[in-house]
Amino acid sequence: MYFESSQQVLSRLAVAMIVRDAEHLIERTLRSVQSIADMIAVVDTGSSDGTVQLARGFTPNVYEFDWQDDFSAARNHCLEQIRGDWILWLDAGETIEQNDARLLRAFVDEKADQSRAYMLLVKVPPSKALIAPEQVGRVRLVPHRRDITFSGRVDERMTESLLSSGIETEGLPWRIHRGEEDNQPLVKTCKARRNIRLAEVEIEQYGPHTRWLNCLGEAHATLGDKTKAAELFRQSVEAGSKGSTETLEAYYGLLTSLDGQPRALEVQLAVCLQALESYPLDAQLLCATGGYLQAQQRLDLASRAYQTAFQYGQVNPETWHLDEIRSIAAVCLSLTLQLQGQDDDALKVLEEALQVDGDSLRVRRQLIDLHIKHGRREPALAQFDLLPAQTPQREALRSAVRGACLASQKNWIPALAYLKTGYDNGCRDTICLRWYSISLLASGDISNARPVIDEWFQREPENTEVQAYRQALESTPEGAPQDATPAPTATTDPSTESRHVRVDHGQLPAETDTPHPSSSGAPLPQPGFETRSPG
Repeated sequence: MYFESSQQVLSRLAVAMIVRDAEHLIERTLRSVQSIADMIAVVDTGSSDGTVQLARGFTPNVYEFDWQDDFSAARNHCLEQIRGDWILWLDAGETIEQNDARLLRAFVDEKADQSRAYMLLVKVPPSKALIAPEQVGRVRLVPHRRDITFSGRVDERMTESLLSSGIETEGLPWRIHRGEEDNQPLVKTCKARRNIRLAEVEIEQYGPHTRWLNCLGEAHATLGDKTKAAELFRQSVEAGSKGSTETLEAYYGLLTSLDGQPRALEVQLAVCLQALESYPLDAQLLCATGGYLQAQQRLDLASRAYQTAFQYGQVNPETWHLDEIRSIAAVCLSLTLQLQGQDDDALKVLEEALQVDGDSLRVRRQLIDLHIKHGRREPALAQFDLLPAQTPQREALRSAVRGACLASQKNWIPALAYLKTGYDNGCRDTICLRWYSISLLASGDISNARPVIDEWFQREPENTEVQAYRQALESTPEGAPQDATPAPTATTDPSTESRHVRVDHGQLPAETDTPHPSSSGAPLPQPGFETRSPG
């Protein structure tokens, strides 16, 4: 199964890993790179499962190393076993898609420069707390040189050795993908506890550097101690260098840790404004600022923040950030403009965003929703036809879009026919659930509206519009006369409302959900500030 016959064989590209108890993860990682690796080196730090045996099915270069509470020590031991020109570092569970792997190998063979190290984006699936995948740039492809080593017991990096060796870093377009297990609470909790222990040792030995303060802050936030986390992130901001990546990370962590604390909104806005003095075009800070301003009903200023993020926003790739942050900014700007009655401007923003990124499902679905809002059936269906062919229950959803356009114009009888067809054929998209619920309530059909509203609530439990319908139904007995129906009011009319969302709490609909004009009672987006412990 493996290609190299001995560690002494000089290789062009070696894949290096350190692992422990990764039996359920390592195989998919090794399979994703076995066709491009001339050598695979795996260092096991004390597995008690079948990790070692599985790894030996792919490579003879499997080594055991006594764990020393030091990730850098393990990685540097792995470095000593490698013979070759280039090293690609992966963690158990990470994969590279086949086409990306092929292009990466071609790059190593034809273009890679020994005076440079290369950064790849590491992408994590969205957790329930986030509306989009997170990603971060990490140096993973490096020339094999004695002067390039790791430092740090945790959150280990090659940065110091690269700088001292005069090696510049360059970004590559290919991604490394992590699995869903990265979001599992038990996995995150175990990592957080481990990271606290290791970061505290670093601080004891070398002092309160921002890197370790951030690591501690992230770990305490993961464990639910937001007060302690906020304190650590504040220390990190004060100790950090103005304009540095680590200080920006500290600001992100501080904003998240302030959630739920007294006067949180006021303090968070002040933190954002302070951070923007050093990072004036950071797209995530701008989106966060827009969210906090909207929560204060300062809609004009919120629109300006989103517009700046959309038109000029930048992302520091070395920080965890939301994928598609520019598209998210466009959607938020569109929604905020709608709140101010500027629907024509909202339409222009979405159309401009699609000119830049025609593959953005998020923006296209928001455009469909805006056409539905105004009953524009043909434009809505034209955009619908551009959705991916694998869209769930596609034809049923098409029927729901037709019905939603009619319902937005209060043509309830024909709307119900289309919406019922979509619903009966399995469509559970929020377009169908919302407009079917509204149409049933408007027609006085409470008994059939109840289960649909319940399904809608299951999809969007934080949505205050569906909450209001549920509360109204709870006070409406079965068999009540039609005039007792909790029909849609001006506050739920699609012509007068737009959605209030928070990116970090997942209230902006994901790409598979259509944003609709409802109010969740929370500010617009704050970016992907979910803490993510290193390692």
